[in-house]
Amino acid sequence: MPFPLLSATTITSSPLSSKNPLRQPTKSTNSTRSSPSLLRLPNTTTTISCEQKQVDNNGSHGIDRRNVLLGLGGLYSATTTMDKVASADGGPVQPPDLSLCILATDSQADDEPVNCCPPYSTSNVVDFVLPSNEPLRLRKPAHKLSPKEIERYKVAIAKMKQLDPKDPWNFMQQATVHCTYCNGAFFQVNYPDKLLQVHGNWLFLPWHRYYLYFWERILAKLIGDDPTFAIPYWNWDSPEGMFIPSIYLDDTSPLYNDKRNHDHYKALMDFDYTITTPPFPNPRPNEYPEVINKNLKKIKNDLFSKDNLLKPDLFMGQPISAGRETKEEPGRLESLHNLAHEWVGPEAKPNHDMGNFYTAAQDTLFFAHHGNVDRMWDIYKKKRGNKVEFNHPDFLDASFIFYDENRQVVKVKVSDCLNVEDLGYTYTPEVYSWQGIGQRNGNKQSDGKRKIQLVPVTEFGFQPQPLDEPIRALVPRPKTSRSKQEKEDEIEVLVVDNIQFDPKIKIHFDVFVSKPIEGMATLDYGKLASSYSRLPHLHNKRFRHDGKAKLQIGITDLVEDIEAESSESVVVTLVPIVGYVSIGGVSIQLQPTDF
Repeated sequence: MPFPLLSATTITSSPLSSKNPLRQPTKSTNSTRSSPSLLRLPNTTTTISCEQKQVDNNGSHGIDRRNVLLGLGGLYSATTTMDKVASADGGPVQPPDLSLCILATDSQADDEPVNCCPPYSTSNVVDFVLPSNEPLRLRKPAHKLSPKEIERYKVAIAKMKQLDPKDPWNFMQQATVHCTYCNGAFFQVNYPDKLLQVHGNWLFLPWHRYYLYFWERILAKLIGDDPTFAIPYWNWDSPEGMFIPSIYLDDTSPLYNDKRNHDHYKALMDFDYTITTPPFPNPRPNEYPEVINKNLKKIKNDLFSKDNLLKPDLFMGQPISAGRETKEEPGRLESLHNLAHEWVGPEAKPNHDMGNFYTAAQDTLFFAHHGNVDRMWDIYKKKRGNKVEFNHPDFLDASFIFYDENRQVVKVKVSDCLNVEDLGYTYTPEVYSWQGIGQRNGNKQSDGKRKIQLVPVTEFGFQPQPLDEPIRALVPRPKTSRSKQEKEDEIEVLVVDNIQFDPKIKIHFDVFVSKPIEGMATLDYGKLASSYSRLPHLHNKRFRHDGKAKLQIGITDLVEDIEAESSESVVVTLVPIVGYVSIGGVSIQLQPTDF
């Protein structure tokens, strides 16, 4: 099949159509609310003998790990989402100039340079037009596909893998698209010192939605332009879907990839799993009910809490605008999605394929996994009454380039992908097993009537502290005993600030919240608020990436659950699981729900 390799740099534009009824952007108002003081932590001394080799702009090494993590800087300022958008000076992120592609970086393979440049250029780019007069493609759970549907999917993948290696539709070329936008192959347009990155911000979900959209339509084209063809999704939010779907385990199938953790082929996925030494044990069958229940609670609490529904940046990620330094402030869905990547990927470095951003899309299971990630966004949106998450041009007008099923280079906008039905597909209705699950893990906290053991707890402090053992701190709340209306206008957000780490190692820690009793803490950690999970990832070895992130967790419901509404402070406990990090501060803010 012939395919064009493009070389010119002209752009032709056609009117962009959208079926999405968007409100007009509201005027930004900067909050004058002062941030609560950060708290002081007991003085702890930790000896660290190993060194962390960082890469500077000249490619030199030799910065001590502790200096990197504890000496690199002050705390983030406490800003609202609108403040962050207003501080960016470049407007919406634009597609890269494909003629300026550079070598990307596989950070898990000793910073090996890798070529992620597409085999086409920014020529004759046309604006994306939404499909019309087509039946909706129905995406189904992989474990519920009929034999006929499985065979059709296998044929489509086989045809994609058999294409010329330089064909943009070729399976490996399609897989490389993920590396292109995620491993530092491009600078932002007009900002030669800022790399393009769609992870860790509000572009994560829209970009991956388009990625799957074109992949699905190219596959359909390869089997005769079948208008009913739809890719399956891995239904890991249901008990029966918490196993790797069997259609991906047949080693004679084009869906198979041998670069996986073979110990997990038949094991129930544990959402608390992380690659450690020694590895976490796989849950035994007699433990399945407990693990399933815990997984379902994590989905409900981490994704669909009232706080997340009221404040989309907690679910989708923080804003990113052109010219803004790339920071890692992912939403709860992106953080949860990392767990499946770890579960599938092998434990040995460089964790190819699914456990490594550079190679993740070389496993067909990647697309099933991200199909469910996309479905979670669709469920979230419907639970919000299909309201626009961010009614701001820096979100709605952000755009990307893809190679489509008509062999055209197309420019797509976020505003056109906000409803899956507009894109011509939908998901099968399934029972949400997590919806009826109980409240956050554990019973309500003791009211103090029975004798319990208490331990002293002090304030966090202003200096970064290593998270090499649990950190417990008393954190003041901005306001107590708020009314229902106040909670709808502003939610209570726990901010774990200035998280610094080596970007080439796996990071995972848990965050617990409990009610203090007479200014002291109980021995147990309290209720799990959320987790921070990060796969090793370096944007580009030629540009220093200090590994700085921020975690924001809505805790309005949790505070009610632990009966701490009238408490002036809560106890926050950070528990390290794997990886070395330092924490710059812990605070609680009231953040407005109306973007």
